[in-house]
Parts: sequence; structure tokens; C-alpha cells
Amino acid sequence: MPKSPSIETLLKNGSKEWNNLRKAGKVAVDQTGATFSQLFSANADLSGLQLIGTEWEKCDLSKMNFKETDLSNAYFHGGRLQDCDFRNANLEGATFERLKLLRCDFTGAKGLEALELEDVDMDRVVGLDGEDAPPAPPPPAVGITSFTREQRTAAMAANGEEGGDSDLPPFRPQDPPGTLLFRGMKVVGNPPLWVLDAPGLRPPLPGRLTPGTSFESLYREAVKTRMENRRPVADMQAVERAKTAISQGSADCANAVMYLREVGIETTASEAAVDMLNEALRQELEAEDLTGSIDPRVTGALLELKATGDAVEHVGELRMRLAATQLFTSLLEAGFTPENNWEEAVDSSDAAQDLANSASSGDRDMLLEAFKAFTALPDEARLRRLAYLSEATAHIEAMVGLGTAEPAS
Repeated sequence: MPKSPSIETLLKNGSKEWNNLRKAGKVAVDQTGATFSQLFSANADLSGLQLIGTEWEKCDLSKMNFKETDLSNAYFHGGRLQDCDFRNANLEGATFERLKLLRCDFTGAKGLEALELEDVDMDRVVGLDGEDAPPAPPPPAVGITSFTREQRTAAMAANGEEGGDSDLPPFRPQDPPGTLLFRGMKVVGNPPLWVLDAPGLRPPLPGRLTPGTSFESLYREAVKTRMENRRPVADMQAVERAKTAISQGSADCANAVMYLREVGIETTASEAAVDMLNEALRQELEAEDLTGSIDPRVTGALLELKATGDAVEHVGELRMRLAATQLFTSLLEAGFTPENNWEEAVDSSDAAQDLANSASSGDRDMLLEAFKAFTALPDEARLRRLAYLSEATAHIEAMVGLGTAEPAS
């Protein structure tokens, strides 16, 4: 008889599968001693399990249900716990070390007086000091939904009440992707190297680059140099390699084209390169994901080669994906989630309604499912999708103005 998958494997397969197995009674309650390393999981129901002595190493957990779970002698090291429910859990002998706790609820948990907390960053955490959960916010004024900071504060002020949720940022779906990216990078920290793939957004620049001879490394170094108001200098050996890659239509010809553009070397298209780039774009567009990313180096290379024939047919799809990503990013930034007033937030703004209609033609069910999937991604992955889609859409829109004639190969 085959051995049933471990809890570690099941959680890595996704919370939906895990939760279905729990509902069906196919998961053992006793999971003592399990080890989780660099697990990213959201919305998984671990309530009531025996997770005694479990180890959680550099895990990113969001909206996990640990209610009434036995976490005695558990060890959490590194990573982040966001919006997790530890109410009435057993934390006797547990240790939290080098951890970020954001909006977690420990109300009624046992063993808190001896819980070891070392280098733990806490933000809006409830119950760790023995206090009761805060009271629910007062209802909004009649006819006004409390979905933005400004509207909630105004409604409550009209009733002579003090405003709440003042620490939440405003909902700004009208802001361009570059502005959303810039604000989002404050959460991520040091800008990752991929921001250089979207120079059109004028992103904050990484402090250092990883040296390398690949076209990707050379291209990013050239972009960074230009954005620092310095002139990129061509490496003639790399230039010859890039020309060969383009003529042969190699797998890295997109970066080769973009590198030559950055260092000011004229690029000659080849049929092999155009075919490879169009195929790469087609494969990314085949993904059934409303916020699925599109590599802007592929679209940028097609634009540089003036290979607009096939690419311009996808402008509608890219605009739809960008609209969804921009809307979801602004919703999350303002504190809205798929479970928290997101539809009222969308309806509160003309810009949000425009984005929603562009993304789904008014299909809120489809929009909700896409929002749930987007919310489950790490912060950096969401920002990367926003940056890449914005840059790639700008490339395709520029192609529309160029016409549809393919260059001679």
C-alpha cells in the first residue's frame, strides 16, 4: 500500500487540496515533529491539529488557521506570519525567532507568558500581551460603506464619532503602475535585479549587480548605467555573440537584442529570431491566468526588430492583464482582500470600475477568483507581474503605431 503524502508535501501542493482533504477527514490530527522549510502557504486550515515540536524555517504564511492547534515546543525561525489566527492555540514552550508578525491574533492562546520571542518584528498583533481582542469597528453611517479611509473617516465624523483604520493607506487605483511599483518596493526592501527589465517605469535601482557575461547580466548592467545618467559602453565580443544569437534565433536572443539596443548597436532581424520571439510570447499568453506575466524583454525585442505582425494581435489580452494587476495591487495596498469589502472598494471609484471592466468585462466572479490567486503570491512576485505587464503592454501599444509589416529577414 503506498505511503500517504506527508503534511509538508500536502501543504506545498496548495491550500485548496489540503483543505479538501481535511474536510474529507483524510488528514491525521497528529502531525508531531513535522518540519517545514521555506514553505509559502496561504489560507490553509491547520486548526485543532497536534503540531507539537514542529519546525518552521523561513516560512511565509498568510491567513493560516492555527485556532486551537497544539504548537507546544514548536520553533518558528525566520520568515513571516501575516493575518494568522492563533486563537486558543497551545504555545507552551514555543519559540518565535527572527520573525515578522503582521496582524496575527493570539487571543486566548496558552503558554504566552513563557513564549520565547527573539528579534520578532510585530505590527498590529493582538493578544500577545494578554489583552483582549479589540472591539469590532462601529458600523458606517447609513448608506455609506466603510471601504476607504477617507470615506470611513468622513462618515464617522458626520456622526460625531472618531475615525478608525487611520493607519491604512488610501485606495488609489488611478495611480500608474510605476507609482504603485515604487510604493510597493518599500515593503520588499532593496530593489531586486528584475526591476531593470522595466526601465520605462523608472524604478528604484538595485545597489549592486551580480557580475556575469550572460546577455541578461549585460543588458541589466547597461540599463542601470543609462538610468544613472552614464553612457553604457559596448563589449565588442559580447556584441558579436549577440549578433550570432539573433541570426540563429537562440533561446537568449531577446536579451541579446535588448543588450544591443542599450549600447547603441543597430540590430538586424532574422526570421529565426522573430519566430522564436513570437513563440515565446505565445506561450506566455497561453497561460490561463488573468495576471500572468509577460516578459518585457521579449516584447521589447520584437519592437526593436519591428516584428509587429503577430504581436499586435495580443494588445487586448495584455491590456486586460495589466488592468487586473493594477487593480489588485491597489486593492491590497489599501488593505482590501478577497474577503474584505473589495467589491465596494471597486464600486467606490470610477478608475477602479474602469480597470475592473477592462480586466473582466464586468464578470465579478472571474475577477474574484483572479484576485484570490494574485493575493496568494509573495509581495515581490506581485510587483514583478505589475512591472513586467506594464512594460510589455507599452511595447505592444507602440507596435500598433508602427503598423503590421514584418521586416525582411
